[in-house]
Amino acid sequence: MDTKTYIDSLFTGYEDTGTMRDFKEELQSNMEDRIASLTARGMNEGAAFEKAAGELGDISALADQISLRKKQEIFQDAYMGIRNYLHPGRVAAYVIAGVLAILGVAIALITFFTGESQSAFDAFWEPNKKLVGALGVLFAFIPPAAAAFTFLGMTQETASRYPCSKKRSAWYAVAAAILCAGGIISPLTYFAVDRGLMEAVATLIPFFIPALALFCFLRLTEKDTRKPWVRERYEKELRVSREMWNDPIAAARFGMVSGAIWIFAAGLFFLIGFLVGFRFSWLVFIFAVAVQLAAQSLMMKPAAR
Repeated sequence: MDTKTYIDSLFTGYEDTGTMRDFKEELQSNMEDRIASLTARGMNEGAAFEKAAGELGDISALADQISLRKKQEIFQDAYMGIRNYLHPGRVAAYVIAGVLAILGVAIALITFFTGESQSAFDAFWEPNKKLVGALGVLFAFIPPAAAAFTFLGMTQETASRYPCSKKRSAWYAVAAAILCAGGIISPLTYFAVDRGLMEAVATLIPFFIPALALFCFLRLTEKDTRKPWVRERYEKELRVSREMWNDPIAAARFGMVSGAIWIFAAGLFFLIGFLVGFRFSWLVFIFAVAVQLAAQSLMMKPAAR
């Protein structure tokens, strides 16, 4: 067994983060240096490996006697504690992206209200020149700002999750920029060249579908970046939910409450519709959903205790 395989075996089950990889590489380097030192004194390579591995085993002997979860907590407290999530360089990048977005919106508003935008296509844009000029300004500023915010957000480690890789984050940023560009070009096409609504929607499709496909691919192939305490809390909430729905009495009670809510909502919908107008009565169903969620939350509290 080589040193890398041996070191990896000591940390089976731990989160595969950048900090973890750096720590394992440091241990591997120290172990290889120790083996080289022992072989230089005349010890054969196999015996030197066993002695160096035994020394590492002595270091981790205490950790091997406790549960894997406790090992994760101790290791995270010792080696993965984060004291400052946002370094000055990252803060500066966020500020630059924010200034870029705000500057784009400000120039777009100035362009719209002053009507100073000039273009070689003014003959076509004259009816909606102010709006087209404002959209053109937004097209120059918003997609880059969206890409920057997406990349910074995906590569940022937080209290609840580990950062995404830079390569994958860059693809997220590309998808966000494409989506923003399509969202601006579609109305720009509608107002600039006096096309119909269907033509504007058709212009959006080449941007929206690739961006959506890229987002879906990235999300479906994404590794779980949640930290152990977040996973533990999620598993606890899932367990509480299962306990509630597996209880036939609780499930029947919730079914009756839910049925009563929606029967009342349907009656109120028709009553308001005939008295006031169906143009407003549909709002009843929004309140019905809110009441049902509140009822579900109240029924889950006893199970959580």
